Amino acid sequence: MEKRNRIRIIAVEPLYQINIGYIARIAKNFGVIDIALVNPRCKILGKNAIKYSKHGLDLLRRAKVFKSLDKAIGNRFAIGTTAMWHKTDMSFYNIYALDRAVEMLRKNSVRDFCIVIGRESTGLSKEELQKCNMSVIIPTPGGYGTLNISHALSILLYEFTKSTTAEPPQGIYAGQKETEALERLFRKMVRAHSNIRDKRGVERAFKNVIGRSNPTRKELNAIAIALSDAHGKKPKDKTGKQA
Repeated sequence: MEKRNRIRIIAVEPLYQINIGYIARIAKNFGVIDIALVNPRCKILGKNAIKYSKHGLDLLRRAKVFKSLDKAIGNRFAIGTTAMWHKTDMSFYNIYALDRAVEMLRKNSVRDFCIVIGRESTGLSKEELQKCNMSVIIPTPGGYGTLNISHALSILLYEFTKSTTAEPPQGIYAGQKETEALERLFRKMVRAHSNIRDKRGVERAFKNVIGRSNPTRKELNAIAIALSDAHGKKPKDKTGKQA
């Protein structure tokens, strides 16, 4: 049986009912059932929202509302969106072209994730992009790269759901849980060293490097052993014995 991606759509401070309606309609098109709204600036079940949601009205009625992006993301792998890549440090914010992002998700077997859509007026802030594991841009050949949020969402969902049919080699690449375990180990090591001033910056840099490199399980295990040794504790293998 084909595995499906478990996707949550997060819209940050949406301004217009028509876009909320379109988000629900597009979600329905691609089989996504989880919609979250962060501090919506319009009535969720207003006349235009209902009108443009069409057959996605049931999803709109079940949409979850959050006061913060952190709460909406939870423990999910978060994919931000931006059109302002030329004004941003792409490496620091882990920004990729869409095709590259799809490839990375497939190789890392990431299936439980959220797509974070920014405001119609200003998009996501730099602070919000930092909360995401990666962010994507949709290259446009026309010279004007800003898309309507619902149009961008339809492109993203098409690419991310299409990728489920292409399975990665089993057992080779490290999965999301393994990567997060390594990041926790690195975070403990960094926070144990009081001479590191910008601890969060160092942690973010490590997370970005690991995210870009698509490490295999063997590579990740080798790094974990080195970090554990440096931290003074050897990692345990699957049997619970010291490695």
